[in-house]
Amino acid sequence: MFVHAYVDESYDLTIGVYILTASIVDLDDAEEIRCALRELHTGNGKLHWHKSNPEHRRRFSKCLSTLPVRHLIVIGRGRLMSSERARRKCMEALLPSLEDMGVNIVMFEARQRVNDRHDINMVDACRRRKLISRLSVIFAPRDHELLLWLPDVACGTVLAAERGEASYLEQLGDSTQLAGIEIR
Repeated sequence: MFVHAYVDESYDLTIGVYILTASIVDLDDAEEIRCALRELHTGNGKLHWHKSNPEHRRRFSKCLSTLPVRHLIVIGRGRLMSSERARRKCMEALLPSLEDMGVNIVMFEARQRVNDRHDINMVDACRRRKLISRLSVIFAPRDHELLLWLPDVACGTVLAAERGEASYLEQLGDSTQLAGIEIR
């Protein structure tokens, strides 16, 4: 079994929430999942939770609930936190869990080059502290890999729940594992 994790973020610092989601896919299932995502999003461009209306969000979360995907979601909560500090703390919690689950490669949605460099530095720090040893980490633009849509939707469902609309997250059911951490 060869397993990859696809990672994206969402946050609302006004309510003190930063979410980092890894959608975990067995590569034997990857093409089936890509096909389902293509059928789900018939518009031009990439699927994006934030830009979608409530009906599309319902369809997205319902589709995710039927796919052979697991979501490991770290929710960082804190007051007066910066997004980059919150991301580092969430990565510190997420990466060892992914390695323990047998994930081989972690693909992060690429951000700006300087931010990707911060992420690489965090991965290196996790290695030095022996939190991880064998994970490979790569970066790719969302339009390069359809499977990066998975954590975008999963993040969106959690952020909606944090804002009081839990129905999207409830649709994901048992495929979702949530872990909360405090960001100081």
